[in-house]
Amino acid sequence: MFTYIIRRLGQALLVLVIVMFVTFSLPYFQNHGIYGPAFAILGTHANPTNVAHFGAQYGFNHPFFVRFWNYLVQVFFHFNLGHSYKQNNSVWGIIALYVPRTIWLALTSLVLTIIIAIPLGMVQATRRNTVFDYAATGTAFVLYAVPTFLLCLLALEAFSFRWPHLPASPPGGVAPWAIFTDPLGFLLPVACLTLATIAGLSRFMRGTVLEVMVQDYIRSARAKGCSSRRTLFRHAFRNALGPIITILGLSIPALLGGALIVESVFNYGGLGVQTVAAASSLDIPIILGITLLVSILTLLGNLMADIALGLVNPRIRIEGASR
Repeated sequence: MFTYIIRRLGQALLVLVIVMFVTFSLPYFQNHGIYGPAFAILGTHANPTNVAHFGAQYGFNHPFFVRFWNYLVQVFFHFNLGHSYKQNNSVWGIIALYVPRTIWLALTSLVLTIIIAIPLGMVQATRRNTVFDYAATGTAFVLYAVPTFLLCLLALEAFSFRWPHLPASPPGGVAPWAIFTDPLGFLLPVACLTLATIAGLSRFMRGTVLEVMVQDYIRSARAKGCSSRRTLFRHAFRNALGPIITILGLSIPALLGGALIVESVFNYGGLGVQTVAAASSLDIPIILGITLLVSILTLLGNLMADIALGLVNPRIRIEGASR
């Protein structure tokens, strides 16, 4: 198990370095290249002398790989995501307040998704081709097809502007854990983000359980006299969890992306609002810093999913070691 974790950790670090290389290289493609911030800040005073002085002050005149190495050192050892020249502050200092709010929103939605989608998919599999299965399948297809922002707007129109007049946005300027102290204000954002995720996961859980239920060991368990409930939970459930854990790890980027959209629609002070503000003001270091942070969170989520998958299915570790 330790070797399996080390191997997955090495793969995650390699992917992170590639993502950092891409995000570090993107500013070179903006107007005026890497000296773009100098022209944006200096404005009418952006003559060659002032631009050169600005570049020397912030290290823009160093070779590409020297700057990239310094960037790696700053991120890995100091968690310095860069510097916002427009706001004259570090990127982490600007977004640190918003990160826990987005994490709590996404984490709450993920927990609710697991609690609802997995049992729902299992019930659909055991009641295949019934009215309940058709109704749940149709609802899942509709939720899966509707864009997240449209789902949020429909929820606002139905439950905030009309009946039952739920809060249109969470309270502003609150602590990240206010989602537990004032849950009514977070009801619509969490519900929209959860519904957008439940649709796909419940359908995948249904298909996985149906695939497991036709395996030979399920027939053997039934032939030995195991009840349907015992067969489902004792034999089928654990074997169906492997693909579900993989899907959960892969759904983290979509979950975080959905959280950004939900925050923007409901005006919730998280990374979504900060991303929109940075994009509107062309604050590129903030955008790239948030991109890198979301990539790190995604890699951590996938790493945890890989570890959980190794615990649920030990054959993965054995097969990986034999190669």
